[in-house]
Order: sequence, then C-alpha cells, then structure tokens
Amino acid sequence: MSAPNSVPYLPQPEFLAPQVIDVDEYDAELRMAAKALRVSSMRIAYYGWRMKLSDGWVRFGLEPGPRGEEAYRESIGVPKSSWYRLIRVGQSLHQLPLADLERISVTNAEILLAVSPTILHDYSWVHEARTLSSTQLAALVTERNRTAGDTREPLTLFTASIPFLAKQAINEMLDTFKDKNLLSSRGQALELLIADRCDRPNLLAATEKAMRLLQGALGGLKAKKIEAPDELYWLQLAMEALNEARKETVQAARSQSNGGQEGGGA
Repeated sequence: MSAPNSVPYLPQPEFLAPQVIDVDEYDAELRMAAKALRVSSMRIAYYGWRMKLSDGWVRFGLEPGPRGEEAYRESIGVPKSSWYRLIRVGQSLHQLPLADLERISVTNAEILLAVSPTILHDYSWVHEARTLSSTQLAALVTERNRTAGDTREPLTLFTASIPFLAKQAINEMLDTFKDKNLLSSRGQALELLIADRCDRPNLLAATEKAMRLLQGALGGLKAKKIEAPDELYWLQLAMEALNEARKETVQAARSQSNGGQEGGGA
C-alpha cells in the first residue's frame, strides 16, 4: 500500500489574551481609517482617470492601452476590481475638484453616475452626496430623473452564493426571460421575476413588454413621418399609463420587501 498523502502543516489559531475593551478607542481608530480609505479611493479615481486618459504609464516603459494599464495597476498594488470601479467614478465625475470628491463616499459617487445629464446642474448634488445616506440619495436621483422624463436608476452589484454548477443554468434562464419580454439586462429580468413572485405573476413582464412594443410602434410612425396626431397621442398616453403601472408595482414590491419603509436612510 502506498503511504497516505502528507497533510501540510497548518498553523494553530492565535487566541488573544483577555484585555480591557476600549470601544471608544476602537471607534476613533475605525473612523480615521474609514476617512483615509475614502480619501485614498477618491485620489485613485481622480488621478487614475487622468493617468488612463493620457496613457501615462508609457512614461515608465509600459505599452499603451489595456495591457500597459494592467501592468501599471499591478505595479502600484491596487486590486483589479477597485481600480476599474474607481476609474469609472473618476471618468464620470471628472469635472469635480479633488477636494469635493474626497468628501463623498464611493457608493454615493457611483449613485451620482445615474443622474440624468439634463438635471446635472440643477441641484446641489455634491452637498447631497456628502450629507445623505446612500439609500436616500438613490431615491432622490430616481425621483428627480423621473420628473425630468428619464427612467434610469442608480445601479449596484447584487451578489449571492449559488451552487457553482447552477450558474450557467440561471444565466440562461435569465437571458430567456429577458429576451422573451424585451428587457434590457439580466438585472432587470431578475428584479421583475422577483417582483412578480411577490406581487401579481407575469404582470410586470407583460407591462414591460407592452411598453417596448408601443415604443417601437411610436418610433416607427415618427421615422416614417406619418401624419397621425390622434394615434400618436393615444400611443403616448398608453405608454405613460403602462410606465406608471410598472413603477407603482415595482415600488410596492420593494416597499413590501423592507417592511414598507421605502426610501428610508441609515
């Protein structure tokens, strides 16, 4: 019989000796660290975007473009996910001075990326991003966008642990639902599927699909310059009614999911 495989040595866990807990000290240190993290993150966003814009890493012997960017990122020790997340913030908020960026959390800065360009200069976004919670700011951006006729909402990553072998099947199911109902993304398909489950089955998907079809009909009439003012008027009314029904249903599902406290901040 062959000898059993040797087990590599694993260090024993270290047990901390009992000590007096100074919660105030812990809190003070954590607050300083959090502030330093925010400041350093925004400096990466601010200077990183400018470095990318000019292919600045070429100055240090690296090739231009994505490969040089990757080599440069690794050379300064910034994790890949953090780098590209912050570069996007730096690109989208490039008009802000560094001092303003350093006062905003990364999450709130990402929420500002969804602000409709038509209202970008109409409100004190920087002040609100500094003073509001992420939930409050996201709700405010969504509300003001809708008032301006823009349906975009702030986006975030949704992470869940699932069996590895189920990932492909879930993605395929989301793609099928997305394509069948003329949706724009897997994220939208997932939200509508869950909202359907919490509210009325298939209502949201049918509403979304009807809106897409009406948009196609409306666009076709306009593109062909067909003079049909009454038809255009009724199509527009139908789209507005469907859009309002969709927003109300999704809002009800969201509110139900957090005990009716929609839009509350921490």
